[in-house]
Amino acid sequence: MKLNKNYLSEILNPQQLDAVLSLDGPVAVYAGAGSGKTRVITYRIAWMLASGIPLNTIMAVTFTNKAAGEMKERVQSLLSHDIRYSWIGTFHSICLRMLRQSGSNLGISSNFTVFDDEDSLALIKECMKQLNLDIKRFNPKAVQHTISDAKINLVQPEDYLKLAGSSFFTEIVSTIFNSYEEGLKRNQGMDFDDLISKSVLLLQENPKELDRWHQHFSHFLVDEYQDINYAQYMFLKMISSKQGNICVVGDDDQSIYSFRGADPKMMLTFTRDNPSAKMIKLEENYRCSKNILEAAHGVVSKNLTRTEKKLWTKNEPGSLIQLLKAQNEKDEAYKIIQIIKDKAHPKKSDFSKFVILYRINAQSRHFEEALINERIPYQMIGGYKFYQRKEIKDFLAYLRVLVNPQDRVSFHRIINYPRRNIGSVFLSKIDQIADDLNCSFLEACKKITVEHTSTRGKKNLVQFIDMIEEMIQMLSHVTISEIAELYLEKTGIVQALFEEHPEEIAREKKENLEELLSAIRQYERDEEEADLAQFLNDIALYSDLDKFDEATEKVTLMTFHSAKGLEFPIVFMVGFEEGIFPHYLSSNNTDAIEEERRLCYVGITRAKEELFISCANMREIYGKSMKTNISRFLEDIPENLVQHVPVSLSYHSHGRQNQRFQINNYGNINANSYQKSNHASSDEQYIKLSFDEIDQGQSIEHKAWGKGEVIKKEQVQGEPVVVIHFVSVGEKMVNLKYAPLKKLT
Repeated sequence: MKLNKNYLSEILNPQQLDAVLSLDGPVAVYAGAGSGKTRVITYRIAWMLASGIPLNTIMAVTFTNKAAGEMKERVQSLLSHDIRYSWIGTFHSICLRMLRQSGSNLGISSNFTVFDDEDSLALIKECMKQLNLDIKRFNPKAVQHTISDAKINLVQPEDYLKLAGSSFFTEIVSTIFNSYEEGLKRNQGMDFDDLISKSVLLLQENPKELDRWHQHFSHFLVDEYQDINYAQYMFLKMISSKQGNICVVGDDDQSIYSFRGADPKMMLTFTRDNPSAKMIKLEENYRCSKNILEAAHGVVSKNLTRTEKKLWTKNEPGSLIQLLKAQNEKDEAYKIIQIIKDKAHPKKSDFSKFVILYRINAQSRHFEEALINERIPYQMIGGYKFYQRKEIKDFLAYLRVLVNPQDRVSFHRIINYPRRNIGSVFLSKIDQIADDLNCSFLEACKKITVEHTSTRGKKNLVQFIDMIEEMIQMLSHVTISEIAELYLEKTGIVQALFEEHPEEIAREKKENLEELLSAIRQYERDEEEADLAQFLNDIALYSDLDKFDEATEKVTLMTFHSAKGLEFPIVFMVGFEEGIFPHYLSSNNTDAIEEERRLCYVGITRAKEELFISCANMREIYGKSMKTNISRFLEDIPENLVQHVPVSLSYHSHGRQNQRFQINNYGNINANSYQKSNHASSDEQYIKLSFDEIDQGQSIEHKAWGKGEVIKKEQVQGEPVVVIHFVSVGEKMVNLKYAPLKKLT
């Protein structure tokens, strides 16, 4: 299709057209919810290409792989350009690509490993162990968050203490921070924050590299600009400073990521930095009914720190906002699921139009149980990620060491899995050799097999080394799917799964590994020059939202944060109570309350046709039952827009006698209503296990939910909580104080 102004003027409103055609100089587009932002971005890129601007000189940045993928697909559908190798992507993917090309200027290997959050946390724990710091006294996750916060503010380890101020905690963090950075360097690894901060450092310390990228790019487009942090802001400011042709698209009313360093004032900062910037407001909404839009404005307009704008629509007024009051969280879930059943009837497959939004993940449990009891299919965004499953992480670690033999974290994960009788003392000796000789972990392994002739695990270690080296040599002359299939067989992981787990669980894990092989084959089909390092990079940056399938005929469960950028015909916003929404941690902080209000605005504007808001008189959360007060945000919605749901059904009045079991907090089974599940053994004893008796990866059996695997364990407000993935019902949170379990082999 050949684009021209006449065609664009027919399909775009005047403000959208202005945003598409304004290619020169700085432009700030305030794009309200549902105002056709993606359409504008897509046509702007297409117009650039139609105007003769080379594709590889355009940098278009967004925040999720899903959004970047949609951007590419839409541009591809408009024009005949092959955009697979364009600079359209997330901040992290673009910076990763730049560092692969230019990182040597900072002493960064082109084969560095991207450490995900779990890898990063493992390295922090290792550093704390080396520093003799008790992880029960100093929370590794708190340390990880503090280091991440320093990095997104471009604070180097050597400057951290000076800038953060000296205190007992900051001194501890400073010590760990330095050790952690040394660990990353030793492993040739980069965490997510490094991808941005190191890119900024690259441009700051290498004028020739900065000039090179200035010459490379001519135009810049940034989506969701209100969500950028300081490091991302500096990256964009530096790389676009020469050409000045930068368009930022965002909405300060939808800034909801302060915990990632985002600042709603970023849109104003852009116009301050670029006083000549053209400002365009997209205020016509194409998504929501008039009543939903008025309700959203009623909430967000109470914020003081916002750019004045009010969305409007030509759509019909639509239904009033439906307020549902429940007795408790179980009653709330039951009533909502009954509404979904009624609205889906008689077209029982039409479940994709419903979404249930909650403020905190713990709220999802009762909705999952109700959906399972009613046999309604659902997908939950925010559950355990595919690429974080133990069997997947294990095999990915095997693949990672082929690309980066310096990756000691991955070597530690695989050297004794499947079991090779290589003890911790022997492993420490290998680490010491690698440190002393400044060599790779693989080279240290080879050296120790020569020096220690009588070691018990020597034969297995030699076989391990030979296997790794054989695969490394094969990398250059076979496809990555071929090497992955052969490698998986040679590692013995599948055989180990069936030795360690009951057949049902082992089979599911084997299927997960086969799905990974399918993903590799798909990657090969999509890429002309499939590269293992690039594949590993891509999946390291995979976000939970990337698995969202809007076409599937399932009810969707997700947090308000996860819902940003999505839309649904019918939306349920649940837990509209003080302490839940707004969150109790925000109650005494004006800025935090304003962000909670923006989060509420985001939730409301996901709805196209109908919006339900629910609250409960009593709610049990984190093991405590309490009387609730309705959320202040409901008072912000004009009364004439709200009506009570005429639902007489009650969870308690109907008793739900036909349900298989009733569940109290954290999976405690009510013995009076319990009936034996066909998933569970009837003659085995179940006991209350202690926190130390269960480890991640442990196979477990629950009376009602059957067999599963522990995927996470942590103390939640002093409670011993484990997350278990059950074969029959998926992921569940279980409190060990209340739920009898049985350990399997």
